[in-house]
Amino acid sequence: MTIKIFSWFKSIFKRPHPDGPFEIFYKDGQLQSKGNYKDGQREGPFESCHENGQLESKGNFKDGTEDQLWERYHENGQLKFKGKYTNGKMDGLQHWFHKNGHLRERQTYKDGKNDGLWEFFYENDQLKSTGTFRDGKRNGPFEIFYMNGGLRSKGNHQDDQREGPYESYHENGQLESRGTTVGGKKNGPWEAFYENGQLESKGSYAGGKQEGPWETFHENGELKSRGSFTGNKREGPFEEYCENGRLKVKENYKSGKQDGLYESYDENGQLKTRGAFKNGVLDGPYELYIDGVLQ
Repeated sequence: MTIKIFSWFKSIFKRPHPDGPFEIFYKDGQLQSKGNYKDGQREGPFESCHENGQLESKGNFKDGTEDQLWERYHENGQLKFKGKYTNGKMDGLQHWFHKNGHLRERQTYKDGKNDGLWEFFYENDQLKSTGTFRDGKRNGPFEIFYMNGGLRSKGNHQDDQREGPYESYHENGQLESRGTTVGGKKNGPWEAFYENGQLESKGSYAGGKQEGPWETFHENGELKSRGSFTGNKREGPFEEYCENGRLKVKENYKSGKQDGLYESYDENGQLKTRGAFKNGVLDGPYELYIDGVLQ
């Protein structure tokens, strides 16, 4: 419904309009907007209202485009946006606000594009994220924070993509992951960690895809899995382990599909099942064991 009203509202101003003051009303008689026309274009002070009567926006037009200081408001009357326009384009420092009146974000614009410092805030005024724009694209260091003020992640942007060293953190302050990005994709060695600081996984990426040897670990530090990847697909021997360190699964992959001998074991290390796969499908005899005895 809002989209339809907005589209109708825009269409009103596309129609030829006589010079002088104008007023537009909602169906219930409530004022929707008022302003002035000159030479067929909006000119001078302008105001619009929400359907509940609260002020929605106020500012100034010049030659039919937004000019100078503009303000917009939430339906509850709280300020939503405050900023400056030049020839219809945002220019200078702009501010946006949450419905509770607290600052939501502030960014600097130049000729209608983000250019300079940007900051986002939670409703409790805690900084949410910060970084820098250059000519409409994120460039330079950035940081993201939890609502409690703890660092969530940090890295660098280049032409709107993550580039270079990157780190993320759990809410308790422990390191969550670290590695390097190239062109917005993970590249090179990467590590991930549990909230207790224990290593969760380690391996390498190439163009955002897992490549080469990888290992994952249980939260108690014991090895969980070990194998290799090619283009994000498992390739070659692969093993999985229980939390007690005993072998759980032993298998082989080809282009991401099970291919070759497969064996599984119980927590005591006894053989549980054995068979063979070909191109991801069970192929040939299959054996089931209980307490190491073939059934």
